[in-house]
Amino acid sequence: MNRLMTRKIADLTEAQPTPGYWIRGFTLAELMVALAVASIVLAVITGVYAGLMRSYTTQNAAAEVQQTVRAGIDYMAEDIMMAGFNPRNGSIIAIEEAGSTRIRVRFDRNTDLQDSTPDFGDVAYEFNTADSRIDQTEGGSTQPYIDNVTNLTFTYRDADGQDLINDLGKPDPIADLADRADIRIVEISITVQEPAGRDRTVDRTYTTRVWCRNMSL
Repeated sequence: MNRLMTRKIADLTEAQPTPGYWIRGFTLAELMVALAVASIVLAVITGVYAGLMRSYTTQNAAAEVQQTVRAGIDYMAEDIMMAGFNPRNGSIIAIEEAGSTRIRVRFDRNTDLQDSTPDFGDVAYEFNTADSRIDQTEGGSTQPYIDNVTNLTFTYRDADGQDLINDLGKPDPIADLADRADIRIVEISITVQEPAGRDRTVDRTYTTRVWCRNMSL
């Protein structure tokens, strides 16, 4: 009986693992493999995040550019559309200057017919190539209107839609008063370029056509 028990105890003792067998650490090879896998995953996550941030920045810049161009061209179109407006039915020169990069219009801003002296507005828009912007001149004062502009083009058309400068061969700017009186439509095209992150830019071009409704009166 004692011999049998001694043998069983010996068998159990041989079956037990050496101390610390189940709590041993990772080997150097295992650590290197884990580090390599973690580096790959981190690189993928960083690349995806950077791409999302670039896209977010570009979309924000594009929206800001589009909003700036649309607001600027809308106000410009309102002034050009008013060219020649005079509620007192007096004769005024509607378009003082008509060039491909500069326009100057004149109209009566004041619709109060009780005033003896018309409050004529004299407004000019010009592409300032040196500073890459559009300047607005009103009342003898010039100020920046839209920044980061790469192109501003005015196209003048008669009642038949003919381009007075390119199709009909008028000089640029249109110097003759009678030729300027033939203008019925002014097309405005503006291109603005804004930075959108590192070494990236966003370009937006907006074009509108203005009917000079007071020119034919």
